[in-house]
Amino acid sequence: MTMLNTTSSGTPELSSRQLKAMLYVFRFKNLTRAANKLNRSQTAITKAIAKLEAQLGVQLFDRSSVGMTPTVYGEVLAKRVEHAEAELQAAGIAYRKYNTRINPLQNIPLFTMDVSYKRLASFIALYDTRGIAAAANQLGVTRSAIYSSIRQIEELLEIPLFERDPGGLTPTSYCHVLARHVKLSFAQFRHAIEDIANVNGMTCGKVVIGTLPYTRTILTPRAINHLIKKNPNLDISTREGPYLMQEALLRSGEIDFIIGATRSDNSDTELITEKLFEDQLAIIVRKDHPLLSKTDLSLNDLKDYHWVLPSKGTPSRDLFDTVLASRGIAQPAHTIETSSLATIRGLLLESDHISLLSDHQIYYDKLFGLLRSLPIELKDTYRPIGVTMHAQVQPSPAAQLFLKSLREVVSSLKSISSPER
Repeated sequence: MTMLNTTSSGTPELSSRQLKAMLYVFRFKNLTRAANKLNRSQTAITKAIAKLEAQLGVQLFDRSSVGMTPTVYGEVLAKRVEHAEAELQAAGIAYRKYNTRINPLQNIPLFTMDVSYKRLASFIALYDTRGIAAAANQLGVTRSAIYSSIRQIEELLEIPLFERDPGGLTPTSYCHVLARHVKLSFAQFRHAIEDIANVNGMTCGKVVIGTLPYTRTILTPRAINHLIKKNPNLDISTREGPYLMQEALLRSGEIDFIIGATRSDNSDTELITEKLFEDQLAIIVRKDHPLLSKTDLSLNDLKDYHWVLPSKGTPSRDLFDTVLASRGIAQPAHTIETSSLATIRGLLLESDHISLLSDHQIYYDKLFGLLRSLPIELKDTYRPIGVTMHAQVQPSPAAQLFLKSLREVVSSLKSISSPER
């Protein structure tokens, strides 16, 4: 395959109009019918597909006297382009709520894959950076190019996408909607390149993993090592941060998965969650903590100690609060709230603070004798640990390989007890 130019987000610079031409030839299996449907000449369609094939380094169609038959490369590319087209059409359907004076959606090029890739990339760069100069620097273009792209898109929509304020540019309500669908469309283009490479037997691509606190010590690192050992040509990137931030990235196709304690919302049809296993919470202290010398410990013995806890509203904190309420124990008078394991480790090692974690999260600290769990069982604190994915986005070949590695690592972890020292 030919190496493609990509943006900083990894999106290949593929022409939307060429992809659309390819898709219509795929649908009609006939150059004349596709050209008539697109209101373009057969010569223009032929050139568009030839340029696309040259850029991708593969043949998308077999030409014959009876028509154009898609090759296996054409099949996998068309499938991704159809999903990208659907995302832009969904952006158009949502647009109806924001402009009641609109033309038919098929007359707005933004929703029909007739706006150039560079203009859409400029829009996404400005949305992400909130600044003209920063967006221009990210794409390696002039500020006037960013201005021109945004102005053209706003003229097509007849509504503003950004509002100026003292802090810079603020996206409008529809801007958020449009950005999500354009990013999902770009994600399909990225996956298409990996799909084509996979047809050739090449294992390549990038996996972007959103990690929640539980998974960062052993589960995710071990799954990554397992994957890279078998597929050294893959690139891996992780994203850390609060669940809501990662959920937004998942919904826009910027990450492939979220791994950690799952959230239950059966009404959300856009995301799906696969439960990997359940894990119980524990009370963690430093190795020489005075509580470790006491016998018959109970939660009541901990009321005078300072707690380091997850933020309110997280699954772990909700379980902890429920346990205290069920036993008639008052909430700690003062707490330190953090999800950073490095911060928790520093706080525990240099004080008599106590914390709420999982034994998996301190696996190596226990292995090397730094932290211990108190002999107090927190019944009813089992949390489902799983992987959350976008229901409408088929994982790329690289992402599917990571899922396979993750499941294999989970199976091995189930048979490993947390080390005691």
